[in-house]
This record gives sequence, C-alpha cells and structure tokens, in this order.
Amino acid sequence: YPPTRICLNQDCPHLQTTGQAHRLHDPRRYMAALYTVGRGAFPVIVTSLRCRSCSSTYHLNYYCKTSIDHTEWRVYYEGVPSVIKVRQHALFESKLCQLFRSLTVHSHSSFTATSKVYNSTLSAPPQHGCDVPHLQPKDIATAFDLYALLLHHHEQRSRLQLPESAANEVDRLAVAMEDRNRFMAGTGQEYWAHACDLCQKHFIREGQEYTLSCAITDGVSIGRPCCSVHNCAKSLPNNRARYCELHEPLNHICAIEDCDQPVEQDMRTCSRPDHRQVELNYKAVGQSFNLLKTRLQRATEYIRGPELLEPDTEEQLIVRPCGVILSRGTFYGAEALSSVADFLMSVFPSRKSLPDVVFYDNNCQLHRYIADRPKLRHHFQDTALVVDIFHYKTKHSIADEYCGRHCNALVYPELFDEEKKTWTFNSSACEQTNAWINNYQSIVREMLPVRYEFFLDEVIKERNRHIVEELRKRGHMPHLVPSSELF
Repeated sequence: YPPTRICLNQDCPHLQTTGQAHRLHDPRRYMAALYTVGRGAFPVIVTSLRCRSCSSTYHLNYYCKTSIDHTEWRVYYEGVPSVIKVRQHALFESKLCQLFRSLTVHSHSSFTATSKVYNSTLSAPPQHGCDVPHLQPKDIATAFDLYALLLHHHEQRSRLQLPESAANEVDRLAVAMEDRNRFMAGTGQEYWAHACDLCQKHFIREGQEYTLSCAITDGVSIGRPCCSVHNCAKSLPNNRARYCELHEPLNHICAIEDCDQPVEQDMRTCSRPDHRQVELNYKAVGQSFNLLKTRLQRATEYIRGPELLEPDTEEQLIVRPCGVILSRGTFYGAEALSSVADFLMSVFPSRKSLPDVVFYDNNCQLHRYIADRPKLRHHFQDTALVVDIFHYKTKHSIADEYCGRHCNALVYPELFDEEKKTWTFNSSACEQTNAWINNYQSIVREMLPVRYEFFLDEVIKERNRHIVEELRKRGHMPHLVPSSELF
C-alpha cells in the first residue's frame, strides 16, 4: 500500500479551500513480484489510491501529479523505502538493492552475472502454482540506478521527481541522473574533504607543529566510445556512431589523416588502394583486435588514429594515499596538460583546499605548464608537484635538470622518513585504485555518457564508504575537514 492515506499535493484544491488534506479513495490493485534477500521471490498484491479533488494517484513509492504545463510527474516520498518499485510488476526489497550494489563494488559483478546468482541461489521455488519471473539484468540495472538516486536525494534532504511518461526506464531516469552527475563533478563526492593520519602527517619544525597533506592523480583508460574529434565532449547518438551530431559530416570524409577525399560506399576510406587496404586490414576476420591495433599503429603512422582505432575517453582520478577517491573526471582524447590542470582546479577550487603535495607521473611537464601561466602559478604556488619514485626512476631522464630540481621527491625532506627508511606517503595509491576501477571496463564499455558517469561515481562513493569504515576500525582517525578550513 502507499505509505499515506491523505493527499500530499500542496496544490490540491481541497487543501487550498479547506486547509485540510483530502483523504484518498478509489483503490486499484494489480499483481506484482517481490524480490527479497531472505525469502526469495513471491507474488504480492499492490494497491494504489487516488485523491478525488486533484486526481493525484498514490503508488507504493511516489504519487503522480500534473504540473502547470500539463506534464505528469512522479514525486517520490521522503526517505528510502523498504520496498522499491523498479517497474510496474517488479518490486525489490531495499536490502536486495544494497546487496546488488555491494556485489557490483566489491566483486565487480555485472548485472547479468548478478541476475544469474540471484535466480540460481536466492530465488525461492514456485509455491501454490505461482510462478514468479526470473530476475532480468535490465531490472537489476534499473534497481541500481533508482536506489542510488533515492539514497542521494535522502542524503540531500530533497525529493526525487521523475517523468511519468517515458519510452523506457532508462529514459525516465536520465534527467535525474544527469542532475546528480553535475552535483558530483569536482567537489561533489561525500568524502571530498576526507583526511586521516595516512594522508595527513604532522611535523615539528623549529618548535612549531605543522601538517602536510597529500593527494595523487593519474589517468586510467577504462573508456567508453566518444566522438572521434579530439577533445569533443558531446554525446554520441548511439555507441555505434563515430561522431557526435555536430561532427557527423566527417563520416563522409576519408579516415586517413590529411586525406579529404569522400569515402566509398559502406567504407570509412576513399578509393585510393593503399587507404582501402588499411581499412581492409583493420576489418580482417579472425584477427585479434589488439594485434591489429598494434600493427596498424606501427605500419601506418599517417592513420588518423581516433577514427579507425575507435576513440575512447579516459578517466582521471584524484586519490588520497589511504585510497579514498576525492574525485573523478572524464577526459576526451589524450591526457593533456591543460585538461589535468583544469581538473585539479575544479577539484581544489581554492588554494586552501589544495593538498601540500600532489604526486603525478607527468608532474615535470605539468610544472612547466603551470609556471608559464600566472593564474595557475598563483593557485599552485604553495603545492609541491612531485613525481613518485617509481615513475621518477623508470620514465624520467637523469639529464632532465628541471624535473630533478622541482619534482624529485628527495627535494622535500618531509617526504622521506629517515628514521624508518620509508616514504611518508603511499604514492602508489592511484595505481592501486586504477587496478580496481579497470575491472569495470567490460561493464561500462557500452554505456552511454550519462549512465557511464553515474555508474562510476556511484561505485566510487560506495567504495569510499567501505574504505573509511576500514580506516576507522584500524584507528587511522578518518574525518572530514571543516569547510571553513578549505575556503
């Protein structure tokens, strides 16, 4: 049943004229399947009620009301319900949603794998001739998204609103997910202001105590298809497309770099034999895609790589040495210095919010880039941009005096504990986190942009909660730095 017996619509005519909420009437019932953790799946009767004054209909998790522009909206009740309506005839226990969420975060279980696990182990056998349908991957995907949105609005003390009319559940959730994505960008993760004794160290210099904080940033090529034009962030119309709608005319130009000839029918290249051969090699049946990719890169340096080699996005992460992820950003094209600098500015918008030390494997080039730009130089003037010891030894030349002078960890004595002969901070935390997030590649590969961003932010959020709880158990005193100290 709906959790209320009175109309909640503040625009209800009965409330406006009498000052009292109208009682609900006209019950309507239908059969649905309820999927649970402890009792498997079984049939239930679901009842909806209606307000005769404003015609709002009250369902299990929300009521439907019509706005001034005649759009009908689902307005969800406050809090996170114990039973969630995923679609008309499928209800999920909220504990089950949390279980699926944990499986996704901690075991990288795909929605297909999760549905098979539930149907083969937790789903109870049919009783009294009532055969409940098996869980489908798309229902688990919808449950993951809807449950995450309900949690988010509960935490923000707001109410989720979704359109009543939609082609499918993906479209229904899309706008709310996009709003949540904007909220998460930059400083939106709940542990953005995290600190603990693994990522903050205390020192005494000349009788005065001071604190040193640290973060690590790095890119990971988990990726999803994106527009083939470098640095274009516009969405593809679908995951089979090579270009966004703005750059769609480029589909008719040969994909070989510096060639402006029109393509042949059903081809990506023009009529030139050598250009045709490149594409034929690329499409060769029975060959490993990765092998072809390598050979193409070696044999045809003049190929416009982003077209024939399927462009992907790249994720940039900022991680504390303890493993807590502060933020994530999507880069379209290469991990350009300008993109990294802009991302750092968005995550640390004030000088006080910046860590004292930022590890990055390309910090020598980033340091040069920032030094040439007064605004950036002022913003980062109190932050040491350091290359971690592994990348410093393996990827940076001894002859690079600039790197040795500005980005060598040993330039900063506080970064090495002489007594314990260990580094002060775990500068490999980002590499370790990359290994975790890389396991989602097969899951997110075909997701469209909004859902891709939403999914990654959610698994990061849940993982952060787990890490913080472990830090607390181990006595590392995790806490959130007050905003007054950061702005």
